[in-house]
Amino acid sequence: MSAASRQHPTSPGPVRVAPLGVGAALPDGVVTSAEIEERLGLDPGWLVKRTHILERRILAPGEKLTDLALRASQRALEDAGVPASEVDFVIAACLQSDDIAPSMAAVVADGLGTDHAGGFDLSSGCSGFVASVATAAGLIESGRARTVVVVAAEAMSRLTDKTDRATAGLLGDGAGAIVLRGTTAPADDAHPGITGRSIFGSDGANGGTVRVATDHPSVYDEGEFGPGKAGQVQMNGFDTYKTAVSRFESTVRDTAAANDTTIDDVDLIVLHQANGRILDAVRKRLDVPEERLATSVHSHGNTSAASIALALADAREQGRVVPGTRLLLAGFGSGLAWAGITMTWEGASA
Repeated sequence: MSAASRQHPTSPGPVRVAPLGVGAALPDGVVTSAEIEERLGLDPGWLVKRTHILERRILAPGEKLTDLALRASQRALEDAGVPASEVDFVIAACLQSDDIAPSMAAVVADGLGTDHAGGFDLSSGCSGFVASVATAAGLIESGRARTVVVVAAEAMSRLTDKTDRATAGLLGDGAGAIVLRGTTAPADDAHPGITGRSIFGSDGANGGTVRVATDHPSVYDEGEFGPGKAGQVQMNGFDTYKTAVSRFESTVRDTAAANDTTIDDVDLIVLHQANGRILDAVRKRLDVPEERLATSVHSHGNTSAASIALALADAREQGRVVPGTRLLLAGFGSGLAWAGITMTWEGASA
């Protein structure tokens, strides 16, 4: 599709949006929980017991987050069997890219060789990947784009207070991407891909519960939250745990209901990888077996917007996401914001 046709669609929007490929990219650097426990003077196993995180990947000082985003996007296109020249739009979910401007999406679109695809960054914290997928689906359904790459990439190590027991052992770096394509052909056994309805919500009044402050005045400086630490993740652990478990459960149930389906009809639930205890608690509330919940937190940690994409890519590599697999994705985190969406996979067998 030419740049001109991207800007001036001449055909009606497609009737369905098919997920075709997923990819991931991680830094080479590994930091184990044992190393963090030793640094913070914690008993051996303290972090693993509370988070189930064994290790996380960390960008080296000279590495660029946009390089990870590009590699994940390239791998997603390869998995989808779609050339970069057919990409119309790139949406990047991130809290902080390498530069304030230009956008990560513009850098990735150029690196892919998309012939000037449109794009923008979307900031919604841990729900950012799901929000971006829903936004991409809307662009495709409206006929304003046909093929969209959604990439989520985070360098949480750049925002980590390494002396804070509440967050120092949680956060990691990484990138994941998905390719969505629209078609007017109805779904069938050979081409089952569908992106379903999405749900969204937010609670800005309690946004200070999970926060990355700046050195500028904030609505959270007064009252119960108080001034934040500029450029560092702060989290009220107990309140976050209670709220996250409840909100994850309701988001999954509400997303299923919005799509006229049930949790039993979903093959794989992919949640934001907040920490292992939260995931276990949500799974028990939903009454689903372990094999129906995607989990990668043990090896990646909490990578904010990237975590759902990374868990999805891991599940795909493990052969758990194949044509016809029914997925439900749900994110909850800073904002406080949450989002959920369903999809049925169409990409080739892994």
